[in-house]
Amino acid sequence: MVGAVERGRRVRTLLERLGARVPGVSGYLERELYREADEALRHHLAAGLDGARREVAAAMASLSLAQAAQLDRLNGIHKELDALACRLRAAGSGYAGLFDAFKVREEQLAQLYELDLSLAEEVEAIGEATRRRAEGWESHVEELLKRLRLAIDRRPQVVQGLLHQGGSS
Repeated sequence: MVGAVERGRRVRTLLERLGARVPGVSGYLERELYREADEALRHHLAAGLDGARREVAAAMASLSLAQAAQLDRLNGIHKELDALACRLRAAGSGYAGLFDAFKVREEQLAQLYELDLSLAEEVEAIGEATRRRAEGWESHVEELLKRLRLAIDRRPQVVQGLLHQGGSS
């Protein structure tokens, strides 16, 4: 996410750069950059889950009705991928307060960045497993989905912790 913020800073328009010099406006612009980078990351992760969901759908299409148990299992994975992708996309408005409540310091954001990195790694692993479909891939994807769900569940707690830390500094 830091790279996206830096890229955003570099491509600011002349008006934005001028506005950054006006008291009160620069903090607003910085929060907007973080908010946009956060949203871009979550949409990227959701797109990765959408790709994995398409791979699972392709695997389901290759099965016969006689393989009902495997179809049912893959359908569960398919639904979980869709639900997690939707949660990531919808999470944006819930995190806006992080960037509005206080001046976010880089060291405070390190926890969030670490969590976001783990989310990205889980999504990449899920995508790889669904593409390769090696022996036992369904169990592996189910385990990865559990870890991803826990990380997504933990993200609001990390954000709330940052809000409390920021409010006391």
